[in-house]
Amino acid sequence: MNVRLRADLHLHTREAELSITYSAREMIARAAREGYRVLSITNHDTITFSDELAAYARDRGVLLIPGVEATVEGRHVLVYNADVAADKLRTFADLRRYRTPEWLVAAPHPLFPASFCLRERLWQELDLFDAIEFSHFYTARVDFNRAAVKLASAVGLPLLGTSDSHLADQFGTTFSLIESDLSVESVLSAIKQGRVSVVSRPLSPWRCLSILARQKLAAARESARARLRPSPPPPETILTPP
Repeated sequence: MNVRLRADLHLHTREAELSITYSAREMIARAAREGYRVLSITNHDTITFSDELAAYARDRGVLLIPGVEATVEGRHVLVYNADVAADKLRTFADLRRYRTPEWLVAAPHPLFPASFCLRERLWQELDLFDAIEFSHFYTARVDFNRAAVKLASAVGLPLLGTSDSHLADQFGTTFSLIESDLSVESVLSAIKQGRVSVVSRPLSPWRCLSILARQKLAAARESARARLRPSPPPPETILTPP
């Protein structure tokens, strides 16, 4: 029987992004406590998923869907249930080559004013996409989701509400309710069929500024730490006498 499943399908964790303070398991445990039933960890260009992690989620009543936020020709694209390595998804031609009906491809923050957002490429590659993200990052007055909502309505694509969490307090700001059974196939099919609704409310301008500043500060700190880490020693060369 289909039920409305609380879901967040755009999350980042410490396993692939060291500036983040929480791990995948910590995020799953928190989400379970807060009533989420479906999650996808979508680290940048890294699929953070394993049978063990899926079992950990399942033991807490959460369905974990494999996902990645792939960088495709410099633009971010959310890919779910892919059966190829993330490094094979570098061009839109790659997406067309490998994509199967079992995948779901979504456009994250597509019309925001950043170089990594799809923007005009979404129109050019529209047939690749199954859903358009409704981002958590907006205020009552400044909302780059508005154009995405109009586009989704015009072309008949569903909206997928997500938190795009890099900070703990981003989680829960926006999520989706999906009318589906609790299985990967059912959830992705339900999204494609539009059986999904967005739950969201605008952030205050100060909260948006705080999120942006803390993300940039965390990334800068991690970059500085990376520069200070000692480089691995060169491989030892052993000379054998003739």
